[in-house]
Amino acid sequence: MKNKTLIEFIKEKYYEQKMSAEYELQLTKIAELEKKFTKDFSKAKWREYFNLDLAIGELHSIEIDQILDFAIEILHNLNK
Repeated sequence: MKNKTLIEFIKEKYYEQKMSAEYELQLTKIAELEKKFTKDFSKAKWREYFNLDLAIGELHSIEIDQILDFAIEILHNLNK
């Protein structure tokens, strides 16, 4: 990743922003679906689900970094 410092700065500033109503609504919907889906999970299934959720979160983080790096490169090239 070429723009690590800039990417971290952008992510930090983004996390300081207030969530949009659309985002909050979707987050609530996901939380309700997850609660319904996992209501009968055993401890073993919860561990599996938690590990899956962590792996998905890590993938999402990598994707965000790559998207930001890509956008920064495009903006940098447009300014040349």
